[in-house]
Amino acid sequence: MKSKKLSLLEVLGLSVAMLAPTGAMAFNTAGAVTNSGIVAPLGFLLAGLGILFVGISFVELGRKIPGEGSAYAYNAKALGEKTGFISGWLLVLTYTTFAFSSSAVVGNFLDVFFRHFNIIIPVPLYVIFVLLLGGTLSHKGIEFSTRFALVLELFAVGALVILTLIIWLKGGDAGLSTKPLNPANGTLSGIGAGMIFALMSFAGFEGSATIAPRAKNPAKAITTAILGAVIFAMVFYFTVTYTEIIGFGTANIGKMQNSTAPLNYLAIRYVGSYMAIFIDFASVTSYFACYFGALNAGAFMLEALSKNGYLMPWLGDLRGEKRTPVHALDLITVLALIFYAIVGIGFKVSAGNYYNYFGTIGVIALLLVYVLVNTGAIAYFRKQKQGRFKHLLAPIIGILVMIFPIYSNLWPIPAWPMNTFPYIVFIWLILGFFVPQKKAKVKENTK
Repeated sequence: MKSKKLSLLEVLGLSVAMLAPTGAMAFNTAGAVTNSGIVAPLGFLLAGLGILFVGISFVELGRKIPGEGSAYAYNAKALGEKTGFISGWLLVLTYTTFAFSSSAVVGNFLDVFFRHFNIIIPVPLYVIFVLLLGGTLSHKGIEFSTRFALVLELFAVGALVILTLIIWLKGGDAGLSTKPLNPANGTLSGIGAGMIFALMSFAGFEGSATIAPRAKNPAKAITTAILGAVIFAMVFYFTVTYTEIIGFGTANIGKMQNSTAPLNYLAIRYVGSYMAIFIDFASVTSYFACYFGALNAGAFMLEALSKNGYLMPWLGDLRGEKRTPVHALDLITVLALIFYAIVGIGFKVSAGNYYNYFGTIGVIALLLVYVLVNTGAIAYFRKQKQGRFKHLLAPIIGILVMIFPIYSNLWPIPAWPMNTFPYIVFIWLILGFFVPQKKAKVKENTK
């Protein structure tokens, strides 16, 4: 039975959902401002330009190399089967930990939202509910999943656009200052340090590459979805970060640095408490879309690796006319429940820290994938005797941009438990080299 081909909008939906732009602006801007000061918007702009070069490598390889598995398929052709598997193996870790982390922050924002109505339920119950709901809805198929995630994220973005326009119309704290746009009001090292938080906000832009081969026009889908998502995010992040700074006021930047909920503060100050309720609900929908996107991207990576002869064959089973990898989806859901029970509940790690811990592990793995894909682009197009800008210079720039955040996660040595996360990724990497052995390709099961 043939499955329905995905539309361009459905493929784009996965990348936008995994970016979780509204959630990123709720969580990452305070950290960026702490490091960069009032020029933090420039860090988001530079990070976006750097990520754009990484995106070019994904697009160029995706247009030339067909097959599911995104980075696995690309680097299997460009750098050899084993390096291809390692690329996919790292993406499995990234998407799985992103599903873990974002589900916890959904629970956190559900708690914040319902407290407006004096409804107080333990956060762990919210998180468990989110995991079970997402796991159930994911069985409806990738078409439903991508559309649902895109609708949730568009709602969240719309809420933040409204708040942004109101702050602009009211002139912010002291007028629409150009100070945040002048690099002289910050330092190069400060902007660079703030870029770490900016780069975290772009993590997941490549998610649509895992399903682009299912699109009606795969080449057009991957180009539009990846580059469109990055360009949209770059403009959105730059504009919203600038707006948050002028909303607090350039003279009051310390207040934003110490704020745990900058959007909530701005909503109440410039509109009223009802806008804070609206923004908090938008944060719920944004991070649920991120969780849902990561769950699906992780499942399709597991399915691709299994189908190509790695891992357990049953992970490659596709069920129903929508060809849904139900076993892979269920595995990630069950792992998410187990890890949250042990770490979140057992060790009493707060939802915010749970998000930071697992999100950081995922980002470190993802940065390595970005380096591998850019390296693969250079190698592949050299073999093809193509040395144009987007085939040589663009991936080199992409690699250089990734070096800084990778180095920053290693030195200076972070405090416990963050200092253990690079070693967790390293152990996962070693397992990928020695544990899985390629077998004969699995025949697709579409019961």
